[in-house]
Amino acid sequence: MGTATLNIETTPELKVIEELKLISKSEYRSVLREHIAVEDFQPDKNELLRYSLFMSIYIVGVYSIVNLPLVLPFKMLISIVMGISLASLTFFLHDLMHGAVLKSRRATYLIGLSIGVLNLFAPLFWQRVHNFHHAKTGGIDDPDRLYIWTEKPKNAFERFIYKLRVSNSASNKIASVAGMSFGFFWYFSTMLYAMMQKPESYKADSQYQGINQLFKPKEKLFIFGELLFILSFQVFMFSVVAQGNLITYVLTSFLPILIAHFTSMLYIHTNHFLSPLTMEIDDPLINSLSLKNSKVVDAVFSNFSHHVEHHLFPAMSSSHYPKIRKLLLEIYPGRFQLMPMYDAVKQLCSTPRIYADPTTLVTYDKDEKFSCLMPH
Repeated sequence: MGTATLNIETTPELKVIEELKLISKSEYRSVLREHIAVEDFQPDKNELLRYSLFMSIYIVGVYSIVNLPLVLPFKMLISIVMGISLASLTFFLHDLMHGAVLKSRRATYLIGLSIGVLNLFAPLFWQRVHNFHHAKTGGIDDPDRLYIWTEKPKNAFERFIYKLRVSNSASNKIASVAGMSFGFFWYFSTMLYAMMQKPESYKADSQYQGINQLFKPKEKLFIFGELLFILSFQVFMFSVVAQGNLITYVLTSFLPILIAHFTSMLYIHTNHFLSPLTMEIDDPLINSLSLKNSKVVDAVFSNFSHHVEHHLFPAMSSSHYPKIRKLLLEIYPGRFQLMPMYDAVKQLCSTPRIYADPTTLVTYDKDEKFSCLMPH
């Protein structure tokens, strides 16, 4: 694992990150723990109320669309509300699989699967890959990072795919943002393909070498069982719930899935894709970005805007992240990076997605380059 390299020489930009004197997660944690109550690290069963609320909204939405004599525009409105509820459930699933809600692994998995059949997440597969991201954040092996220079688009097809991404090279900025609805499918299929390949089949510059080694052969079969179960549920939604009506299926399942995936990918893009790589040292205050959102939005989406906070304490209930943010602003005021989501999306649309070096993003022809977000 981890044989990929940036293949770059020492540059003034590279020296910038050396001058920051990167701090490891463990160092941050040792400082912050002195100001955090022990009980804040316990799983928060109260978060199950969020699950019950938004799952109830989703189920009532399905019933209303299928059984009530409503006009199509109103059904679409209900479907949008269902999508927001499913997005909330997706962020709940994220916290759940980190162990922030329940201690029981079996209960955690079963509740996670009840959400996975709705939003097309295979719980075990997602949990392993996501934990690998946490273990390798900001490094070459991070499965959630962007292109490095040796992986830049090298032919017309790869450049076409690159131009579908949110960047200054996007064929259409609005379409690229809307396309985040399908971004998860691309990510999921890429990781699934990586899981099934032999490690030696990957080039040395591939970020996916470690994915294959996360799973034992029996676990790979189990994951395909998860996928079969999820697919079967979607067939049930189409054939039984929607009674074979395509519009009804789109409103009760497909549109909410797209909304949930768009919301989650919007956060994921802004959480990491503007930040520098920190290579061997995982410094969450440098390689991750937290967002400013309204309290209402944060309440609905489990404080997922508090992403630096999450990378510092992934198993902590997200309900405590505002406390961590307050501490970071007090202890590391010049280092902790915080930005309104709207501004972060604007920057995504005006910058490239290829690392020339850990602190510099460039277009695939190197015509333009931009500095990653850095503390001032």
